[in-house]
Amino acid sequence: MEYKLLAVSSFNEVNIGDYIQALAASQFLPDRNGFVEREELKSYTGKPCKIIMNGWFMHNPEEWPPAPQISPLFIAFHINSLAQAQLLSRQSLDYLKMHEPIGCRDTATADMLVKEGIKAYFSGCLTLTLGYKYKAAQRDGNIYFVDPYFVTNWTITTTIKSAVYLFLHWKAINTIARKHPEQKTGLRKRFILANFYKQYVRVFTKSVLLNATYICQQNTDYRKKFATDEALLNEAERLVQLYAKATLVVTSRIHCALPCLGLNTPVIYTENSSQSEASRCRLGGLRELFNVMLWKDGKLQPEFPLNGKISSTDNIPVNKQKWMPLAENIKECIEKWIRQTSAKH
Repeated sequence: MEYKLLAVSSFNEVNIGDYIQALAASQFLPDRNGFVEREELKSYTGKPCKIIMNGWFMHNPEEWPPAPQISPLFIAFHINSLAQAQLLSRQSLDYLKMHEPIGCRDTATADMLVKEGIKAYFSGCLTLTLGYKYKAAQRDGNIYFVDPYFVTNWTITTTIKSAVYLFLHWKAINTIARKHPEQKTGLRKRFILANFYKQYVRVFTKSVLLNATYICQQNTDYRKKFATDEALLNEAERLVQLYAKATLVVTSRIHCALPCLGLNTPVIYTENSSQSEASRCRLGGLRELFNVMLWKDGKLQPEFPLNGKISSTDNIPVNKQKWMPLAENIKECIEKWIRQTSAKH
């Protein structure tokens, strides 16, 4: 029996967080025999294989449930509200019933399945286990801003204010713009980053913002630079190794924040107070694992005690430890599944 990983490369814009989730699964597999496209699970015609079904399900709900050649382990499984109708259909529920209990990445998914008579529980995310293989022995002093949340409202008033602020802080904002992955260019990029700098410098020292590394985990560049799923998995591994050594990571990506917890890397999760239901429904049971900064009414508001600005050496918040039992339970569940699989074959 082959073991395969989920790939999500059928879109022009690749989210490397999907491959960080695949990397977490790969830690446990005795063999790795390629990938199956998550958005084409029903159409799979390859050899019989076993797959850990973790992550977001799904953008193409007509490709659900998976083909019979796929033997799944459901852990860290998320049914998004955008696909809820199809994934709670009678056909889908019958399929999930055959593979219960269903470990769910969030409490919303667990609750909706229990309501439908499926044995389900909140497992947390598989990326919480990345520390088992990738935890680093020491920090390297680097600070990463990975898609930190902020927004620019383009009204006449805000544009004028941004122009004034950009003029007054041109040198600092231009320094950040030269290394920031924001895909807009020129003056427009600097206008956008003026709003980022204005709010984040209220919480972080100027030195942190100027010297940080800025990373984007979702854009079209991943498709251009990495031609195969294996190459994308290698890039995910490279990023995880960076995060493992970091002094601090600031991110709006749960598949950066959750791995950082598992790696014992200090992490701050930045969140939009006005996010959509499709985004909010992912966070039940996960949000309370983080130190959160909320973007509300155009301002960044820490939801944890903060005595002065965060620097590379001072006021770095200590991660909560609530994630640890979740990671251990996931590890035990997968290892049991692997043992049972090996015994049968």
